[in-house]
Amino acid sequence: MKKQLLKTLLTFSIFFSISLQQACGPVKMSSTWTKGEYRDRGYSKIAVVGIGKDLAARNTFEQDAVRLLKEQGINAVEGIGMFPPSGTEEIRTAEDYIQIIKENNLDGVITMALVDAKDTDRYQPGETLYIPSYYRVGEYIVRGYQAIDTPGYYSTEKSYLIEAVLYNVKGDLYKGKETMVWTGQSSLLAPSSLESASEIFTKRMVNQLIVDKIITSN
Repeated sequence: MKKQLLKTLLTFSIFFSISLQQACGPVKMSSTWTKGEYRDRGYSKIAVVGIGKDLAARNTFEQDAVRLLKEQGINAVEGIGMFPPSGTEEIRTAEDYIQIIKENNLDGVITMALVDAKDTDRYQPGETLYIPSYYRVGEYIVRGYQAIDTPGYYSTEKSYLIEAVLYNVKGDLYKGKETMVWTGQSSLLAPSSLESASEIFTKRMVNQLIVDKIITSN
């Protein structure tokens, strides 16, 4: 009896472990692009910059991304203090941004931006519900079921396409220099909240960057 119980518990433990690993496996972006000659993948300090006027969204996405990168041993910092929203009178040209990069000793910059938002119609098919009913047959009470079909319907959900871009800003910087080395896009369908959207996207982004060894720590 005890041996059978132990065997059952061991089987359940192995099954649960495998299921958990599958459920928690790394999620990735919908599509990515990497520059063909991209080789120097070690970074000592990366700024994460949310692009947009919504300060709450920018703060949330930057904080989540920085936290996840740090958990992977990457020295990352939030960019909102370096790159103010929508720019300022003092930050207007490429030379201004180059100066910020140099002053903060950055060798990498990751930007995140919403590139598309649209309404998506989804059809929810109807269901057949079986409702119990009772009736008498002679001296017996018999239970039966009445089938009721519910109609299908369309619902409109918001979908968002977010893009991340990695810039390698090492070495001599000048206006017009090509620094983009990686891009990734991911769609979010009707996220329940800003926090949920940020959590989903930043996990996908960081997982992709780490699994594909797009960035490593110096």
